Amino acid sequence: MLDDLDRRGAAVFGYNQGEPDWSYETHSHVNFHQRRTDRSAYDREVAEAQAKQEAIVSWAERHDLKAGSTSCCLLWLTRDRSRRCTSQDTCHSGPTSRSWFDHPIFWLKDGLPAVVTSVAWSPTEQDRSEIDWWIRAFSLRSDRGQGWYGCGSSQVLLWRPDRIRRVEPAWLED
Repeated sequence: MLDDLDRRGAAVFGYNQGEPDWSYETHSHVNFHQRRTDRSAYDREVAEAQAKQEAIVSWAERHDLKAGSTSCCLLWLTRDRSRRCTSQDTCHSGPTSRSWFDHPIFWLKDGLPAVVTSVAWSPTEQDRSEIDWWIRAFSLRSDRGQGWYGCGSSQVLLWRPDRIRRVEPAWLED
């Protein structure tokens, strides 16, 4: 039986084997063995996973976004429909450092590519230059904030202003 958060999560991420297909960033990586050996640690991990799930679902609902299942690289955001690169395309065209483009989620608005979020680990000047390149090359907008991943990371957002006027970073409540 799905609770309210799971139903909302499934509306944003879809289903996988009857469960919400949570993104990696918010998937519960709870050590179920701990339930017997250290119940308080287990309860903390469950609460942390649920807080991340609530943050991402509330953020997506606020912007009327759904996670896309067909994506490959940032060029996805420049397309008129949600599709992966083909053999004729140059996948990963342009600079993309893994330090700011980790665990990306490709978001649809009204069924069209609209936003890409990613986890950034200590962004550098080179990372900022790469993000600026994508902004200039494709008339995108960008922002950065805390996000939902945690672990000392931040969230990078790139979006198409013709599909969504403004997107602010999600915030994980302390």
